[in-house]
Amino acid sequence: MRITDIFRTQRSKAENQAEKIKDYRNIVILQTAIISSALLLREIFDMAGMAPHLSSMIRDILFLFFGGLYVLILWDLLRNFTKKTALVTVLFLVIIGSYVLALFTVNPLYEFFHTESEKRPYLFIIHLVLFSTEAIVIYHAIFDIFAGRRLSEEKLWGSACIFLMIGICFGSLYDLINILNPGSMGIPLSLGLESYTACIAFSMTIIGGHEAYPNAIPLILNLSIVEAVWANLFVVLLVGRLLGQPDGGGEDKQAENKPKDAQ
Repeated sequence: MRITDIFRTQRSKAENQAEKIKDYRNIVILQTAIISSALLLREIFDMAGMAPHLSSMIRDILFLFFGGLYVLILWDLLRNFTKKTALVTVLFLVIIGSYVLALFTVNPLYEFFHTESEKRPYLFIIHLVLFSTEAIVIYHAIFDIFAGRRLSEEKLWGSACIFLMIGICFGSLYDLINILNPGSMGIPLSLGLESYTACIAFSMTIIGGHEAYPNAIPLILNLSIVEAVWANLFVVLLVGRLLGQPDGGGEDKQAENKPKDAQ
């Protein structure tokens, strides 16, 4: 593949649809890996008898690896929603720049900063970019899956992608608050991957209908209510949409009846 093809935004309708299906599917797979690593990996390693610092290091390395692939495919998905090559290029540079910054700020192998206050501004920039990117993808993807009447593989994968992204996106928002006001989650958390994985875990318990971190500050608790309502509203609208036109039958019937009416 030529380097110019990476930033190409002009595709046929069939190419665009195939690309979106692939991106939605890959994002869902990576979202599952990110959520699983945030919720389960360190605990599994601890149960296996691994030293706590080693289990945290392995978890953080895998989390950063999955996270890098995740933001790259998010950018690739965004290319399907715009034809502006300059915007695509700027987004690529911003996302890649933020990820490189993350590798230095939360590097599990070497600590480049001596105190949390030194890396706090960089963490804020990283999570602000991530939160903004996810919010933009959610905005465009919602319009994409609710457009048209026919149920398709693209819409199914897109729906799963949006639902899981709501949880990860709010996790980024909670971590932004915790960066600005350490201790906002109600428990002591080191800023960086420990705080971020805890915020993702909290966010997923919210959309899963459970309760965690009851001692978090009122702002986070109130935002968690907004998240729960928004996630459930999305599911209700999606189910209503799928039941309303499950297979595009209305369009097919109109096409079949039109010649008969003309006769």
